[in-house]
Amino acid sequence: MRRVGRRADAPPRPSRVRTVGRVAVAAVAALVFLLVAGGWGAQRWMDSTVRTVSALEPSTGVVDAAAQAGDENLLMLGTTSGTSGTPGARNGTDTVVLTHVPADGSRAVAVSFPTALEINRPPCPRWDAAAATYLDETVPAETRTSLASAYRVGGPGCLVRTVQQMSGIPITKFIALDVPGIAGMVDALGGVEMCVERPIGTVPAGTSRLDGAQAALVAQAAGSPPEPDTVLVERRQRLLAATFGEALSASTLLSPTATRDFAAALGRSMLADGAGVQDALRLLTGEAERTVVPLPVGSVPNTRGNLDLQDAEANRLFKALREHAPLPEVTTPVATASGPEPADVTVNVLNAADRTGLAGQVGDSLRALGFGVGEVGNAAEPSTDTVLRFSPDRADAAGLLGRVVPAARLLQDPAGTSTLQLVLGTSFDGTVRAPAADDTAAGPAADPVSCA
Repeated sequence: MRRVGRRADAPPRPSRVRTVGRVAVAAVAALVFLLVAGGWGAQRWMDSTVRTVSALEPSTGVVDAAAQAGDENLLMLGTTSGTSGTPGARNGTDTVVLTHVPADGSRAVAVSFPTALEINRPPCPRWDAAAATYLDETVPAETRTSLASAYRVGGPGCLVRTVQQMSGIPITKFIALDVPGIAGMVDALGGVEMCVERPIGTVPAGTSRLDGAQAALVAQAAGSPPEPDTVLVERRQRLLAATFGEALSASTLLSPTATRDFAAALGRSMLADGAGVQDALRLLTGEAERTVVPLPVGSVPNTRGNLDLQDAEANRLFKALREHAPLPEVTTPVATASGPEPADVTVNVLNAADRTGLAGQVGDSLRALGFGVGEVGNAAEPSTDTVLRFSPDRADAAGLLGRVVPAARLLQDPAGTSTLQLVLGTSFDGTVRAPAADDTAAGPAADPVSCA
């Protein structure tokens, strides 16, 4: 029987393999689309939980705005527990950092502002931290007050206005992050990987996966002599970059549970204007060379307990940022290794808050850290402020205690001698933490691990 063949001019039939291949390609394309769409939706969901606040005033105090067009400037505020607008807020500031990225993205410079910096605060609408909103009331301008007071009384808008007037740099994005809230974010992600140069509590040197408690420890560990505050700022930025990077990873964005839990923790801990998670991650990492520099200030508080700005050096630094010029050398003095140990310090603790037994509790915590505790009792009158009064001869001891009790405002008594008195006001947030020097008290510090 003659086999009937296909006509020479008939179109070839698609093979089964080719058909399956096309179906597979279409399926992969559909999956990629779903992944991208799902990831974008998850990111939008995260950003939607961040509480927005009016903070930016691009024209106030800006010098030569045309030359700075296209630059990005993120002002990031770190706050103590509850101060980003959650119930019971005490409105305490922890760190203030201005990150500047020029329009060409050639570098990223983070300037660390001490919260005890002495400023002339402009008039500002009054801020209600518990409700995270402004009140229909204006707080008058005040001279010779602290940078922390700008946020405490006037919130994000007042802090932004103050920094712009000081620097001439327009703030384009604002974030306030409740630092202890990092623990909840990290736990929601199942931990994050990060490298630390030296051991911090239970966190070993090198790269490890941190849980929430360890992340909070890394974020709040005070720098010890001779480590400047800029080291804490740089370490915290790396932790936030690791956390936000994990949050935006495919494994998190495609996990409804992880996304939900992270978004909830983020919403409890972050206020922002003009910035979301992706913005923060980009400005905290990026491809540009990154530098952290301290704002040039005096090394010893003045008689009002504030740090004086070194005007000439600060002006050179801000001018270099505005004009995209090389950074000048900053000669801000830092603490040295000759500072006192806890055993060398004895402090009187007084309770000026309406909380029974507070002075005794704090005194016990200080003793457990190796400090000497003298008088423990009640102050002559109640007070809102938590202050650490010290005489000029006890400045080093006051600096050590200031890192242990970060809520305390240092207040120098120029007429006194051998004075070291901690007065606990209603602003006290309960934090008494070990100085990082304790990590190396047992012997010489090991060489730091490289985390480049």
